[in-house]
Formats: sequence, C-alpha cells, structure tokens
Amino acid sequence: MDASMKGKTVLFTGASRGMGRFAAIELARRGAEVLVVGHDEQRGAAAIDAIRCAGGSADFLRADLGDAAEVRALADAVLARRGSIDVLIHSAGGMPRSDARTREGVDRGFAQNFLGAFLLTRLVEARLLASAPARVVAVGSAAHRLVKRVDLEALMRPGGDASRMGSYRRGSHQMLSYQVAKLAVTAWTFRLARRWAGLGVTANVLDPGMVRTEMGEQFEGPAPLGLLMNHVIPFFVAVGRERGAEQYVRLAADPQLARVSGRYFVSGREKNQDSSRLSLDPALQQQIEDVAERWAEPFLRDR
Repeated sequence: MDASMKGKTVLFTGASRGMGRFAAIELARRGAEVLVVGHDEQRGAAAIDAIRCAGGSADFLRADLGDAAEVRALADAVLARRGSIDVLIHSAGGMPRSDARTREGVDRGFAQNFLGAFLLTRLVEARLLASAPARVVAVGSAAHRLVKRVDLEALMRPGGDASRMGSYRRGSHQMLSYQVAKLAVTAWTFRLARRWAGLGVTANVLDPGMVRTEMGEQFEGPAPLGLLMNHVIPFFVAVGRERGAEQYVRLAADPQLARVSGRYFVSGREKNQDSSRLSLDPALQQQIEDVAERWAEPFLRDR
C-alpha cells in the first residue's frame, strides 16, 4: 500500500521525534503537507529539515499539549491557515514527573496524554467536518487494559505531596496516570466515531504495541523497574520506530480504511477484542467526555 496523500493536510501532534517523526516523513513523501506539532523548537526544526530533505512539505507549530492555553493558540494558528484538515493524528504524550501539574492544577500526565487531544479536537472539529472525508487517529496503548477502576477526580484534582512519596509510589502514580489517560483516549475516540457517523469523518485508535521509545525517560519508580521497562523488555520484544511508524501511515492513508471508524488497531491490524470492556462502557464514555468538556469549557469560549 503506497496511497498518495497529494493535496492533503495532516495535523500531527508528537511528530517531532520517535515514530511520529518517521511517519511524518513518509506522509510528506506521499505528497501531504504535514503540520508538525511539538513542544521542543530544536527537535521540531530537525524534523522539518528531515521532511524537506526527503522532498516533502512541512511546517512546525510549537505547542505543549499539556498546556490548555498553548493548545488554544495552536488551534488558532491552524485555523488561520484556512485550508482543510484531512487527517488529525494525536501522538503527543509522555510520562511527566509525578508532581507535575498544569496551570489549572490537573495532573500533567493526564493532560498531556488525553485532555490536550480532546481540546484540540474540539477546537478544530468544525474544520474537520468541513474537510470530509477526513480521519482522526488517536494513539492508544495496551496499558489501558490494566485499569480496573476509574477515578477521574484523582487526576483532575490530585492531592498529596509527591515529594514525600517513595519511588514506588511516585512510579505507580505515573503509570496509573498514563493508563487512565490511554483508557480515556480509547473510550473518547469510540464516542467520536459514533457522533460523526455519516458525516464523513472517521475516528480510530492505534495501539502500536511495544515500540522502542523515550517515553519512560522521566520514570520515577524503583531503578530496577525502570531498567526493565525502558531497556530489558524493549530489547527483546519491541519493534523499531520505523516499523511502528508504518501503522500510523496505514491508518492515515490506506484507501481501504476510508470508511472504517470506531475500531481498535494493534500493530496495524484491527483487533477490537483488545480494547478493554471499560473502554466500551457507554456510561464511562459519557463520564470521560463530561469531565473533559467541563475542563475545556473556558478555552472554548468565544469560538
């Protein structure tokens, strides 16, 4: 599959490094104009240079997806360009320190891995619908299946003093924040697919499987666990970032997926059974959307 993306615009968060960067290069090589979103100017410039050296077209838009005001400014910059948004890929994320909070006091990991994507989508939703046929691809994780009970308020209004926690508790908090965020991403994407049914915009979840990344570079848990998570397991079972990037490209470009929506993909293959029961619960989907909508409301005013 080498589908052309000529004339299409891809808004791609988290595309300045890792799998996102390789996928952005390939999408640009196929003719897309790629709007690379990242929080690091130097990495963003390097990604743009790599894309242009490959003969593609791209621009860098700096924004921290964990900062709602920056997400609002990002959306304004994108909408000022006036053209279509044919593909929106939510790949930004990470594992911030356990004591990191947003300006609104929200757990930063939850904001960076879910709330920023929610807000950006809400802000550009009208343009997406006007651009139909269009696609949204949200990057999930098998880690969401580890969540057995959801307490969103614990992440929206986290308490306690992380500096007084031991390494085990800090690492556990980071992992739980990430897992719940990926559950939220998955449940919300399924809800988007239902809301947009018949409107020409699809929404799917991509679980890239085990891929070598730098996600755990700020992991605060016990050193042996960090070594196992970041080096030992990936060495034996993870695929390279170039291989992982192929999955992004398929969901963004494959003509056979033009009308496929509300599905869960693992390593490029549709595996709906790998999405947890919780993520499919309509009541939880509604709860997640309600919480995110209340948080986003101040940044949606005057739109």
